[in-house]
Amino acid sequence: MSKKLQQNGLFESSRMMLPEHREAYVQHQQKLAPRSRPILDPQAFEEMSRLLAESLMLKEPVTIVLFDEWEDVHLTGTVVKFDQAGRSIRIQDPAGFHDVRMRHIIDVHAN
Repeated sequence: MSKKLQQNGLFESSRMMLPEHREAYVQHQQKLAPRSRPILDPQAFEEMSRLLAESLMLKEPVTIVLFDEWEDVHLTGTVVKFDQAGRSIRIQDPAGFHDVRMRHIIDVHAN
């Protein structure tokens, strides 16, 4: 009995981890590590370019998903300028204008 009372006391022999605790721990560890940038295939890039061009011509709002190391940033608005030389676009939303570099865009959705 005295052996159980050494080091960590009575809890030394009763250690265990529930599957729910393990899953929560793994998810927490994944949130702490920065994500890597997804690789876009050419078809996805063409579809995004088409939706951005339609938003510019038809003045329809789109939702743009921007890559961030920790979580994606969603920006909803209308494309007002498409700068092919600078590889950027200008989005107008109720808060104002936002200049976005094309390399930061990972997805575009029509509204």
